[in-house]
Amino acid sequence: MRGFLLGGWLLFCALFARGQEPAVALHWLDAGFAPGGARFQVVFDFSDMRVLPEAQLKPPLRDLPAPRVIREASRWKAAEGATARLDLCCLKWPTGPREITLAVARLQLSNPTAKPFQTTLSVAIAPRGNGLRNLAFERHAISSEGNLILVADTPSRGAILAESPFASRPLSPQDSAHVESPKGECRGEVIYDLALPPGQTQTMGFIAPVRLPKGTEPALDFYRELTVDHLFAEAQKQGEAKEGSKP
Repeated sequence: MRGFLLGGWLLFCALFARGQEPAVALHWLDAGFAPGGARFQVVFDFSDMRVLPEAQLKPPLRDLPAPRVIREASRWKAAEGATARLDLCCLKWPTGPREITLAVARLQLSNPTAKPFQTTLSVAIAPRGNGLRNLAFERHAISSEGNLILVADTPSRGAILAESPFASRPLSPQDSAHVESPKGECRGEVIYDLALPPGQTQTMGFIAPVRLPKGTEPALDFYRELTVDHLFAEAQKQGEAKEGSKP
């Protein structure tokens, strides 16, 4: 009887512990993503490139657990021949004795042509529901309510933030900005002016925290030390280990 009760207690503990971890670490959107449980989404938009039709045929929303790697989640192409692709992954990452869950986007822009290519990239942050009561931009990172929500590894021209879809907004990007909205309708765009010589490729990375254990809030420098390619390699490794452990 005691063994039966102990077994039931252990099963309950396992289920309870599993319940603390969100089942969804990453929402895969068309041309973007949203961290699991987040109050915002991220969408990538190029001024001189269009999303390829095959990307638009994918389901508009997919819910992914960690660890997971999605290659070519979206693709773009310019009339001149330049291309872009978006890879997504989610994984566990150690911070001291604990682990955090991260969502990572890798955007690769390639110019296989014999002519230089220029485009403007807008990385749009928009609320899911009415979930963003404030937004701040500084040091090429976006935060909300004092917590980092998106960290870029590439310097931008700045950000344009607004308190609602119809509110007046700055005419040009700012290096530092802050907006508040009682209705939770804050949104913004981080602007990149990109120029690729013939035959060149540029890779940009974006990191979004998904789950932080209580009392764990890494500083910006913690994310700056991470490299996107390393995070993708680790996500692939974690995924393979998880598959290998299945009976």
